[in-house]
Amino acid sequence: MVVPTQLLFRSAIAMETVLKNIFLQSVESVRMKNLFQNQKCLQVNHTSGRLIVEINAGRCTTPHRVDITGKRCHLVGFGKAVYGMAAEVEAILGTHLVSGILSVPCGTVEKFKGTVQLNGRLEVCEGAKNNLPDDEALGTAIRVKEFASRLSDDDVLFVLISGGGSALLPLPAAPVSLGEKMQIIRMLVKCGATINELNTVRIAISSIKGGKLATTARKAHQIISLVVSDIVGDPVDLIASGPTYVSNINYQKAANEIIDQYKLRGKLPKSVEEVLNGKFKDEEEIRMPNNHISIIANNSIAVEAALLDAKKADLHAICLSRTIEGDVEKLSEIYLQLLLAIKDYLHLDPNVENKNLLRKKCETILKDLKYDGDFINNLIEALKEKSKRGLCIVAGGEITVEIKGKGLGGRNQELTLHVLRKLLNHDECHELGEVAFLSAGTDGIDGPTSAAGAVGTLSGLKGCSTKCTLEDFLSTNNSYAFWRDFYPRGHIVTGHTGTNVMDIHILFLPFS
Repeated sequence: MVVPTQLLFRSAIAMETVLKNIFLQSVESVRMKNLFQNQKCLQVNHTSGRLIVEINAGRCTTPHRVDITGKRCHLVGFGKAVYGMAAEVEAILGTHLVSGILSVPCGTVEKFKGTVQLNGRLEVCEGAKNNLPDDEALGTAIRVKEFASRLSDDDVLFVLISGGGSALLPLPAAPVSLGEKMQIIRMLVKCGATINELNTVRIAISSIKGGKLATTARKAHQIISLVVSDIVGDPVDLIASGPTYVSNINYQKAANEIIDQYKLRGKLPKSVEEVLNGKFKDEEEIRMPNNHISIIANNSIAVEAALLDAKKADLHAICLSRTIEGDVEKLSEIYLQLLLAIKDYLHLDPNVENKNLLRKKCETILKDLKYDGDFINNLIEALKEKSKRGLCIVAGGEITVEIKGKGLGGRNQELTLHVLRKLLNHDECHELGEVAFLSAGTDGIDGPTSAAGAVGTLSGLKGCSTKCTLEDFLSTNNSYAFWRDFYPRGHIVTGHTGTNVMDIHILFLPFS
């Protein structure tokens, strides 16, 4: 729902709706139709009797070109976004696409029934319920590897990869079982391991990740990977655990360092220890000139879309970061301190001395954060003008949560509750007016819940805090129950969005 400009910010509910709209526009920017039809991340051209595939033609001056004349095209895909990706690729390739296999989350086909149409050339396999590897996903992974092994120089393989691909393409190296693999991943998640660390360990104990899918398909004429990034910095070796990224990186060594970092040595299944301590063949990097990987979407695109929509809502919109990482609780403290610094500055004359004071405060507050180089200057400029309805700070990335209890929640719902609780507990923040905060996942799935995230305001949370003890929900990681039972209008529920470029955070500060 789009709120008319004249009604903006007159109530907490209206502000929450505005922030939801901004988030939804960011999601829209990375939906598959927009990426393929507007940004032209894949095109097929007939040139001088040749059939040429162009990748990322709409986003760069020198797109990657592949001649597929006379070749059979095949497709494999795995991840939360690949169902929609596959439909677009199928429409572009037409009859040149002859077969393929997709591994998608449970419920995907029903979710997109009537909106996303496949033509029957691709086999769709669902698995990884609640974003966890299962026997269905394992079976599909086995078939995908066998499929890739049968290709020859007459074949071109398109590989579609997005977030969630690790869970949908599980194929542990023998003798590790799927249950044992999940056991070590759960242990790492409980310790607060980052997505990069999790995927490093996944690669080390996998027989399909870490480039092994590409080497299996090495006899193909071309392997073309189209990737929707769900990891900060777009590391192609770690997105969905890099099944087509071929290198001589010693993942076993890196995984062992992670195990030691979290003091898990001696707690691992024997099979995992065996694989991690097996002999690493330090071979020269495998050269595969027929293997091309292209990032077609990432968090930066979603952040830019959010900033644009915020500006349309008559807000000063500035980017804090496109690479947010770290612990939920620590990040919530950064957002609190940033608002307190802004509050102090608003009570001072906007002279050079006070601007420098704000600059130093921000540099100190953000010292552990990878923030946008122009953020502080843009913040000072926005606070000087105050010509619009408010300040909208947008950030993107993916944070982590240390699991302390057995509650139901996700990092986004928990972050919003953490931030608002901290603001509520600081009387100084109330001088800023109706501050609002949103955190939500672009995939529409926040933890093992039906929500994408949450949005709330100071007054909204204050009303809830009289009915319950907020700390009880945070100490047990039970944020979903809080939003469901005490602040239901703040819950952001989109269902599977068909895309996945990490999370969006929006901090709103009214100017009047």
